[in-house]
Amino acid sequence: MTTTPAVVPAQLVGRQAVLDTLDTLVDRLRDGVSEIAVVTGPVGSGRSAVLERVVDRARALGLAVGVARCSPRESQLPYGAITQLLGTLCQPSRIGALASGIGPTSRPTDTMARMCDTLLALSAGRPVLLAVDDLHLADPHSLRRLFDLIHRARRGAVLAVVTSPVPVRQVLDAAGAQPSAPCPVHTVRLNALTTTEARSLIESRVGHPVQRSVLTVAGVAGRSPAVLHAVADRITALGRRLDTDVVPQLVATARTTWSSRALTTVHGLPKSVVALLRAAAVGGHQLEPARLAALAGLDATAFADAVDALRACGLLADTYTPRLRHPWFADDVLAGMTGPERDRLHRRAASLHGPEGSRVGTVAEMLGDVTALVRPWTASDLAASPRPCGAADHATATLRHSLSEPVTETERARRLIRLATAEAVTAPQAADGRLRQVMLRHLGRETWPHVLHAADLLLSRGDAETARWMIADVHQRALTTIPDDELRPLRALGRLAHKEKGGLPLVAPPPLHSDRPGHPAQSAVLAWTLATRGDDRAQALRLARAALDEPASVPLMCRIAAARALLCADDVPTAFDRLDAVAADARRENALAAAAQALLSRAEAEVRLGRGEEALLRLAAATRALPPASWHSLLTPRLAAAEILALVRCGRVDEARRASERARSRPESHSVSTAFLLYARAELALIEQDAARALLLLEECGRVLRAKRWRNPMLIPWRSTAAVAHQLLGAPATADELLAKEYHVAERWGTVTAFTALRTRTHEALALHSVEIPRMPGRAGPPAVPDETAPEEDLLTPSERDVATLVVEGLANREISRRLGLATRTVELRLTNLYRKLGVKGRAALVAHLRARQEDG
Repeated sequence: MTTTPAVVPAQLVGRQAVLDTLDTLVDRLRDGVSEIAVVTGPVGSGRSAVLERVVDRARALGLAVGVARCSPRESQLPYGAITQLLGTLCQPSRIGALASGIGPTSRPTDTMARMCDTLLALSAGRPVLLAVDDLHLADPHSLRRLFDLIHRARRGAVLAVVTSPVPVRQVLDAAGAQPSAPCPVHTVRLNALTTTEARSLIESRVGHPVQRSVLTVAGVAGRSPAVLHAVADRITALGRRLDTDVVPQLVATARTTWSSRALTTVHGLPKSVVALLRAAAVGGHQLEPARLAALAGLDATAFADAVDALRACGLLADTYTPRLRHPWFADDVLAGMTGPERDRLHRRAASLHGPEGSRVGTVAEMLGDVTALVRPWTASDLAASPRPCGAADHATATLRHSLSEPVTETERARRLIRLATAEAVTAPQAADGRLRQVMLRHLGRETWPHVLHAADLLLSRGDAETARWMIADVHQRALTTIPDDELRPLRALGRLAHKEKGGLPLVAPPPLHSDRPGHPAQSAVLAWTLATRGDDRAQALRLARAALDEPASVPLMCRIAAARALLCADDVPTAFDRLDAVAADARRENALAAAAQALLSRAEAEVRLGRGEEALLRLAAATRALPPASWHSLLTPRLAAAEILALVRCGRVDEARRASERARSRPESHSVSTAFLLYARAELALIEQDAARALLLLEECGRVLRAKRWRNPMLIPWRSTAAVAHQLLGAPATADELLAKEYHVAERWGTVTAFTALRTRTHEALALHSVEIPRMPGRAGPPAVPDETAPEEDLLTPSERDVATLVVEGLANREISRRLGLATRTVELRLTNLYRKLGVKGRAALVAHLRARQEDG
C-alpha cells in the first residue's frame, strides 16, 4: 500500500488525515472496490487542492482518470461535466470516432447514452477514478447522468471523488437528479486550520517566520487555506518588514479573497438557499428564524435545508438565529442583486415586520438607494409609545426625498449625515446604514470632512466592531487621495475602535497607527490607551489636555476618550468640564449618540465618586438624548451597569435588581462593555449574600479586562471587590494577593490616594446593604469597616457617623436626606446598619446610646 509522503505541499498543510483516508480509497479501487467519496468543507478550505492531490496519485499508480472541473460558466452547458470526464479519459481519436458514429438526427440524450456507455466500457478493463470538482456547479443534465453512471459502473472498479461545499443530496434535489438506486457515500470534511497549522502554511509559503499580527489578519476569514495563501503572497509582494501600516492591505486581501470565493460558491447554490442568504443579508441577526424564513419565502423544511447548506459552506455562523458569518459579506451578497430586486426584498421585510419590530435593511439601502422604504420603528416603540410624528417625521421625510435630487457628491454626503442624525432615535439601524453609505460611496478629496464625521458618528453608536472594519476600508482606499495629515484623525478613530471592540464574532486588524501621536486626535487616543493600561500618568495627562485644548480638530469620540483618561488620572474637574462641552457640542450637531456617550461617561464617574443621585440624573439626560431602545447592543451593557451601580449607591437595591433583569433580556454582547455589567451584577450578588456567584462574575470581568489590557483599577476596582468575596469564602491569602496587585497598579499609575478613596466608597456601599467587609490585610490601605474588637467610634463609617450626628440633633429622615444630599431610602439603610453595629433597637435607643457616649467622652 502506497502512503502519503510525510511532507506535503504548503496548500495541503493540516490535511494529512483527509489525504490518508482518500489514499485508502484509491488503494481499495486498485483491489476492485467501487465507491463514492465527497470532499466537503467551507469556502476556501482547499477542496480543489485535495482533489488534485488524489488525481495526481491515481495517475502515478497507472489508473485511468477522468476529471471534470465545474464552473459557473460550465453550468450553463448541457452535459458539460460528462463531456469533460470523457475528454480526459479517451484519446482524441476515440472521441472523433464516437462523434462520427452519431447521426445528424440523433437526439442529445442518445448521444449522452453512447458517451456513458463508452465510460462504462473503459471501467470494465481497468480501475477508473472519476474526479469532479465543485459538483454543485455542474449542469443539471450531467448531474442526472453522473450518479446513475457510477451506480451502473459498480460492476467494474470505479472510484468517484467529488467536491462540494453543500450536501450532495441537496445538489441532486436542486437538479431533479435522483439516483435510480441508493449510493453509499463517504463524506470527508475539511475544517478550518488550527493556529499552528495556519502559521506553518504562511511561513512555508513566504519562507521566513511571521509576526503574530499576521495570524490575526488571517483570522478575518476563519483561517481558510485560500485566504492564507493570498495573505502570504501579498506579504511576499510587499517585500518589506511588516508594520501596522501594512495591516489594512493584508486585511483587504483576506476579505477580497474570501468574498470572491464565496460569491463563486453562491452562484451554484439552489435558489432556495440563495433566497435565505439574501434575506439574512437584509434581516441581520435580529430577525427570529420564522420571520427570516417568511422573508426568504421558504417553508420549514426548505428553510432548515437552506440553513444547513449555508452553514456547510461557511456562510452562516453557528448560531440559533441564522446570521452571516462575516457581516461585511452582506455588501457583496446584495450588490449581486439588481436595484429592483433589492427594493422588492426590502419591501417584503418592511411588510413582514410592521411597526412591532422592524430592523431596517441598512446594507440594502447603502448599496441600492432605497430611501423611501424605511419605516422608522424600533422594537420597543409599540410597547412604550406611539410612533413619533409631527415636525421630526416631516423633516426626516423631506431629507429622504431630497436624496433623489441631482446634487454634488459633497452635498449628498452632507444630506446623508443629516438624515442619519435625524433617524438615530427612530431608526438607528437605518442611520448606521446612511453613515456607512457616506464612507463607502462618497470618499473623495472634497467629501473627506464628511467621511471623517460619518466615521466618528458610526463609532459613537457603540458598534466598534463594524466601525473598525469600515475605517480600515476607508483608510486603505484613501491612502492615494487624502494627505497623510488629514488621515490621522481617521487612524485615531480606528485605534479607538480597536480598543473598544470585543473578540467575537470577528477578529479585527491591529491598530492603524503606532503609538507616536502626530495629531491631537491621536494624542487623545494614546492618552486613553495609557490610562486603561495604567502606564505613564504624566504623559497621559499631557496628551489628554493637549487634545482637549483643540476641540475643533478632534472627533467627538476622541474627545470623550481623552476626558475619560483625565478621569482615570484623577483630574476630575477638568474631565467633567470637557465632557459637558462634548455633550453640548454633540447636541448642537444633533449627534445624539455621542452626546449620550459623554453623559454616560460622566454618570460612571459620579458612581465612582459615590454620588448615586447625581449619576442617575446624568443617566436620565443620556437616555433623553438617546432612548434606551436606540442604543446599540454592544453599548447597552455599560448603560445598564451604570444604572445598577447608581441605584445601589442610592440604596434602591430592588430597582437595581430589576435593572439587572432588564439587561438579561437583551442579547449578550462580546464587547469590553460587558465587563462593566459583570462587575455591577457581582456587587448585587454580594448584597444578596452570594459570594460564590459574585466571585465567578468578578473573575469573568477580570478576564475580559485583562484580554484587552485594561489594567487600571480606576476604571473598575474588580480585584478589591473580588478580595471581599474571597474573604467571605474563607480565602484570605488570595484576597491579600489581589489587593497587593491592585495596589501595585494604582501606585505605579500614581493615584493611590484616589484609588483608596474609590475602594473605600465601594466597600461602604456594600456595607450599607449588610455585606460584611472583613479587615483587608496587606499594604492596600486601611479597611473600610474595622472588626468588632475595635472601639465603638471606629465601627462606624464616616457616612454613618454623619447620619448619627443628625439623628442626635433630632432631624427626621427626610430632613437628613436633604441635608446630606441622599435618598431617603439610603438614610434608612444607614440607620439599620447603625442599629446592628451598636446593638440598639430603634431610633430612641440609638439617640440615648450616642448621647451616653458623648457624656462619657
